[in-house]
Amino acid sequence: MTLAGVIQSVYRLQSDQFVGGPNWISSDRRDIIAKTDRPATREEQNKMLQRLLVDRFKLKVHWETRQRPQYKLVIAKGGPKLHAVQDGDSNARAAGIRISKGLMDAHGIGTDEFAGLLRGELGRPVVDGTGLTGQYDFKLQWVPDESQPNSGGEVAPPDATGPSIFAAIRELGLKLEAIKGPVEVLVVDSVEKPSEN
Repeated sequence: MTLAGVIQSVYRLQSDQFVGGPNWISSDRRDIIAKTDRPATREEQNKMLQRLLVDRFKLKVHWETRQRPQYKLVIAKGGPKLHAVQDGDSNARAAGIRISKGLMDAHGIGTDEFAGLLRGELGRPVVDGTGLTGQYDFKLQWVPDESQPNSGGEVAPPDATGPSIFAAIRELGLKLEAIKGPVEVLVVDSVEKPSEN
């Protein structure tokens, strides 16, 4: 992996939350082989890898709040076209979401959670500005941007046709507005290439 990819993974960052550092951290690929003394949770592994980055790469970072591009999810003209889940709904089932390349099939989620899921697909924060407070069922289908992998790392086939994610959201009676807002970002202050083992 690139060091930039490792940093994003262990600090659990989206691409818009990571800035700074020399060019080589995004181009040089390295193998990091680490072994724990006992089984460790993902959070524990991330903490250990953060310490490894400090020890071996002399990584120094700090957090900052910066104004970054975002989207605001709002109600489109004509109103929302979401199916509200009612208490006692005879078709009720457990809340859940299925996401795959170009598909988001959701049951019983709020628009705030929907906005959070869209961040993974769009690569930037999405703020819920709909004012909707209910739980909804919906199915969103779109053709992913060929140049951008989705949250599962999948990329659309080159001959795919269909609506963009923006058009698909409008079919739900919602839309995305481009805005700027505060985002917590991790800034790389300094880093060094490690010596080989």
